[in-house]
Amino acid sequence: MPNTPDDIPTPSPMHLDTNIIIAKSIADNLPAIISSFKEIYALRAQERAFKTALEARCADMKINSQNFTVLVQSLTDLSKSESADEKTKAMFRDFIRSLFDLFMTRSKESDSFSKFLNG
Repeated sequence: MPNTPDDIPTPSPMHLDTNIIIAKSIADNLPAIISSFKEIYALRAQERAFKTALEARCADMKINSQNFTVLVQSLTDLSKSESADEKTKAMFRDFIRSLFDLFMTRSKESDSFSKFLNG
């Protein structure tokens, strides 16, 4: 059966007007829509970069934490060594105190950074 013009459904004038209005609105706002997509893309790129940097910083902190633990343990062992004189032992204990002071300062800075991130 061949299709005749009478067989083809035609949209109602109201439906056609709605489609034209939607198309015109999209066309009129296309620069703003494209700009929004660009901003979203830029924000996602920044998010990925920030996430990568933060993960690298956390990995550094883990390594630093392990190094700190080993260093303190070694200095503690040296400060208790029978082969070291009292002056050397006192020096090792001072190193340990300095390390803990540094650790506390860095910990406070880290807390400030966490509070900043959590907003």
